Amino acid sequence: MEAATKFYLRTWRGLVLAISLGIISYLLYFSRLNSLPPGYSALELQTYANASNWHAILHNPINAPYKAFVWLCILITHHNQLAARLVSAGIGLFAAILFFFIVRAWCTYRTAFLTTVLFATSAGLLHVARIGTGGILQTSVLALLGILLWYREQHDYRAVIGYLLVVLFALLWYVPGMIWFELFGLFLLRRTIHEQLRRAKTFNLAGMSGIFLLCLTPLAWESIKHPTLLEQVIGIPQNLHALARTGNSLLDLVSGIVVRSNGNPLYWVGHAPLLSATEVIALLLGLYYVVRESSTRTVFLLGSGVTGLVLASVGGGVTFACLLPILYLCIAIGIDHFLNTWLTVFPRNPVARIGGIGVVCAMLAFSVLYQVRAYYVAWPHAPATYKTFSHRV
Repeated sequence: MEAATKFYLRTWRGLVLAISLGIISYLLYFSRLNSLPPGYSALELQTYANASNWHAILHNPINAPYKAFVWLCILITHHNQLAARLVSAGIGLFAAILFFFIVRAWCTYRTAFLTTVLFATSAGLLHVARIGTGGILQTSVLALLGILLWYREQHDYRAVIGYLLVVLFALLWYVPGMIWFELFGLFLLRRTIHEQLRRAKTFNLAGMSGIFLLCLTPLAWESIKHPTLLEQVIGIPQNLHALARTGNSLLDLVSGIVVRSNGNPLYWVGHAPLLSATEVIALLLGLYYVVRESSTRTVFLLGSGVTGLVLASVGGGVTFACLLPILYLCIAIGIDHFLNTWLTVFPRNPVARIGGIGVVCAMLAFSVLYQVRAYYVAWPHAPATYKTFSHRV
């Protein structure tokens, strides 16, 4: 009894935190998943049909990792349309967890916690994580960045991480446009990867090559029969005339992030921008510090941001979701630098320290409230949303 009491006293804070985070995660991503919005969109029905059996997945392998999970979930839920939304919600929650660990590797625990709350409650992530489409895979930039950071910092399990890296790289080929982020990441870590390949055993190199080719076999086979699949993989539109509108689409995308969106009811609330005013200020501050520090992180964030903007503007199947992680990572850097500067200026003044942190927390709380209300209150009751999600199953 005494041992159980000591164990409880040592772990109760962690248990309370874990239970609290579990409840919040359920409320954010899984609560009312079948009724908010009340119906399903045509894109969700199409995605469900394309993932309903293995033949459909192999015939159209774009977003195959997502479709494979949906297919498994369909078997468990006995062909319930909700399966696609469950998979999206699970991936969205995983993206939020990855975001925390990446920010924690770069910034303080305080910043990682605050900005993960911002990211997890953002209307942009909630929109792509709570509908049954493959758009949530666009946030795979986080998975790519996370495993690259792990590979660079880890020295004990390089072979295991190498296999995981190969599998992730192969699977991301199935996600439109992700190949460019992969190539960019490989370019930044080219020296580290070259050194590890030089030291790697022949057995591991052969195994990694075999796994990579095996994972890409379905995509390669279908691309031979249907070469237009390669256009989706690269992230360019099948109708090349759409490239002429790239400039206008780019302006609309940037405007939709900070000023006024295009009003697509599938992902937006009216013409509200993606970011709140507080997040825009933190983003600009973060971009200032990112450009100023001139590090590998700078090159990755700026290069990925430009890549995402271009891909999301050309109309080749890449959505704004690929930009969400980049935007909020820059926001995290801005908040981290602001808090560190404030605490450096007022290192021993408790009033100023608590006041500064309190003001930042209050601003972030208002931003969270705005984003959550925009998704859970404003968006479901908009007439355009009812019209888009009008299909009943």
